[in-house]
Amino acid sequence: MTLSAILYAVGAFICLASADFFLKLSAGRISSSLGTLVYAVTAVVPAAIWVAWQKISHESLQFTREGALASIAVGISFSLVVVFLSLTFANGANLSIASPVIRLLGIVLASSLGILVLGEEFSLRYAFGVLLTFAGIYFIITR
Repeated sequence: MTLSAILYAVGAFICLASADFFLKLSAGRISSSLGTLVYAVTAVVPAAIWVAWQKISHESLQFTREGALASIAVGISFSLVVVFLSLTFANGANLSIASPVIRLLGIVLASSLGILVLGEEFSLRYAFGVLLTFAGIYFIITR
């Protein structure tokens, strides 16, 4: 993994943690549906700035039907993540339990799809990592 990829990953996990934290703070202070709408509208701003920056910088913007459909699926998926997390927190779930359990299960599912659908490499170390993940989930839930 390159240094750039590591730095982007750090930015991603910081933003992901912030999103969960602020979502928990909003629970009970705004209806889940309205909070999701505010999230969706707000999410347009950084994306629009990024596209505008690329246009100003004369970077190419690739567009294919497949890419657009996959991007739509991403948007729907992330919006539904916010819906379900909002409802989870609005119904009293603790941030310190719900967030890691949901994220870890999502990671296992996504990585399993990488192996089963995209043909990515499977190894015993991977299987051991999945087992450790489930052990971690158990310990988080049972504290």
